[in-house]
Amino acid sequence: MNWNFLRKNISLHHIDNYKLNALTMWNKLILLLTACSSLTALSAQNTTKTDSTKTQKLEEVVVAQRRQLIKNDIDKLTYDVQHDKTAQTKTTLEILKKIPLVTVDGQENIRVQGSTSFKVYRNGHPDPSLSGQNLKDILKAIPASTIKRIEVITDPGAKYDAEGTTAILNIVMMSNTKLQGVSGNVNSDVDTHGSVRLGTYLTTKVGKLTTTVNYNYMNQSRKQTENNREKVYNYVKTGEQKREYGINSTAATIHFGNISASYEIDSLNLLTASTNFFGYKVDANTQSTNERWDKNSQLIYKFNNDMTTPGYSYVNLGGRFDYQHKTHLDGEVLTLSYMLAATRQHTTFRQAYSNMVNFPVSYTSYDQNTRERFTEHTFQIDYVRPFGKHHKIESGTKHILRYNNSTSLMDYQGTTPDMESKFKHNAQVAAAYLSYVLTAGKWAARAGLRYEFTRMKASYPDGSNADFRTNLNDWVPSASLQYKIRDGQTLKLSYNTSINRPGINYLNPAVISTPTTESFGNANLGSSRNQKLQLTYMLVAPKFTLQLNPYYSFTNNGIGRILYEQNRKDVSTFQNILKSKIFGISSYTEWTPFTGTSFTLNASMRYARITLPTPYLKNSGCGGGIYFNWEQKIPWDLTLTTSIGGEYGNRIYDPYGIEGHWFFYDFTLTRRFFKDKLTVSLSAESPFIKERSSTYRIVRGDYTGYERPVMKPKCFGIGLSWSFGKLKASVKKAERSIQNDDLVGGGKK
Repeated sequence: MNWNFLRKNISLHHIDNYKLNALTMWNKLILLLTACSSLTALSAQNTTKTDSTKTQKLEEVVVAQRRQLIKNDIDKLTYDVQHDKTAQTKTTLEILKKIPLVTVDGQENIRVQGSTSFKVYRNGHPDPSLSGQNLKDILKAIPASTIKRIEVITDPGAKYDAEGTTAILNIVMMSNTKLQGVSGNVNSDVDTHGSVRLGTYLTTKVGKLTTTVNYNYMNQSRKQTENNREKVYNYVKTGEQKREYGINSTAATIHFGNISASYEIDSLNLLTASTNFFGYKVDANTQSTNERWDKNSQLIYKFNNDMTTPGYSYVNLGGRFDYQHKTHLDGEVLTLSYMLAATRQHTTFRQAYSNMVNFPVSYTSYDQNTRERFTEHTFQIDYVRPFGKHHKIESGTKHILRYNNSTSLMDYQGTTPDMESKFKHNAQVAAAYLSYVLTAGKWAARAGLRYEFTRMKASYPDGSNADFRTNLNDWVPSASLQYKIRDGQTLKLSYNTSINRPGINYLNPAVISTPTTESFGNANLGSSRNQKLQLTYMLVAPKFTLQLNPYYSFTNNGIGRILYEQNRKDVSTFQNILKSKIFGISSYTEWTPFTGTSFTLNASMRYARITLPTPYLKNSGCGGGIYFNWEQKIPWDLTLTTSIGGEYGNRIYDPYGIEGHWFFYDFTLTRRFFKDKLTVSLSAESPFIKERSSTYRIVRGDYTGYERPVMKPKCFGIGLSWSFGKLKASVKKAERSIQNDDLVGGGKK
């Protein structure tokens, strides 16, 4: 099994810089790579013993039939997962590391072109469970062997929702086929940390009816995430210093699955329906010591903190229905869609204090009990009409009904009175779009315009604040132009605009207070607007693939977290005042010099400048990431995969801090049995690193300092995957469907 970096630390900022003796580690790594090279040479020697003419002919056939894993179209970049042999033993999260424009850091945070402002779709439409804090865990629970392709859409056109769509990752499950029968897959992974993953996938096709059932279970051990943490804050105005150090860990279980079906009424009419569920439970524990000292190194206060989550549960249920009608005109399609999404979250959070010296509050512990309810109904109509061979019009309308409810109770043990807050936030979104697509010889172009009207209403049943209403109007243009230089070479220029609306966690004004911190949302938040201009060059040759993607994006009213100090507490909230300018370039290289050997390099670099107007703060820096993968066939039908990567430089994602450096390497040995039905994999993550840390440096604001977690990344695993049946199809999907992807900061998570 290859569990790369399974780390679920809810509050951690950023993990991963190694603390082992560099010379020792690199010596061991070089020895291992040398051994791999020797095995490669041995394999080559065995090949040369065969007839040279036969060998030459065989290589020519392989080259001619080799599939290009990367394809670049006017509207998306596609990675062919189905024909990537490494996908048979990897999770979806691991495959993302190989995809152009996508990076996965040491804490398994996913970024597209350096940004976390993207959405993940399944089969062309958003799945509410594929978002928020739980996304990486779900992607680790989905075997890459069940995926046909992954599409990277960095310039969404007018047909996509304007909200939150600076980029889209569309995961397309399996392919369609006319075959009848049953096919499926059963897989399991375990590692030395004690984490376990089980999964199954089953597809049946009888006549015109196709059904698919998918279920995954994952248990994350506490040992998997155990780490030592240290925080040091230096307060600019007073000269005081706060120190926090301790240990934390998180155990978690996740259940995830879906059932879908499609029925072909005839060649022109298709009905599809699906339901999905996602359940998540967490048991987190943090033990820490907190100290605050004045500028003369005199103790102000000190206490120990024991934090637990005896009850945390999150449930997402959803369903959808699509009716697709095609006409006898090739390419003309009408789609009617409805989607229901509902989430329920219940959190019990407990803080207990001991060994207190000059304790700054009048309570010794507290329990926070929070319930959040989210319900969404969406109705949508899409229409596509071609005009001749070169022209196409896309149009549609959409209406969303969204309801958010949140209740929070703070139960204090002491003289501080209990606090209860209730908050309701409802929204209606009406949208319409029109898009034109032109294809003429070597040229392709697309231009579109989308209009969205939003009506929001907030109320406070507890009477803590006055109700308010607001209306938003957003015009969202987009355009792309692509030129085919020659076969295998394309150049594309694109421009797009996107907006982000706040979720309930950003909107809820309820105050959450601890002895050292205070946080609350802002019910007056509105949508933010981002604009991006990018150029994409693509070269596809028989043994070589290259993509270069320079881009520029900017935001003037972004939703940013505001941090400041007040009454010796670190306060956080949100405002529409963030300004950012980002210049970046992403590159992807794939090289197959000869049969059995392939190299992949995914690299990026970005310069970011992020500012706040009041008080004026400017944070800027240049950094990037790199991911290298070497896949080598070796004797005894084994495949050795070596991965090395990390991030470097001054990586800036907020106005206050600089992300720390991190580094990783891992090895996976794979063999297939029984005509490729059984796949067995052995993996080693950072086998020569005892401890690894990364430092998040706070360089701006009311306080400076750092946050540093230290972890033990060394891990070994084994994975088994069994495929059965002959059917390779999954449920057919409507070509157009509902795509809600607007919220940041909660709501759908």
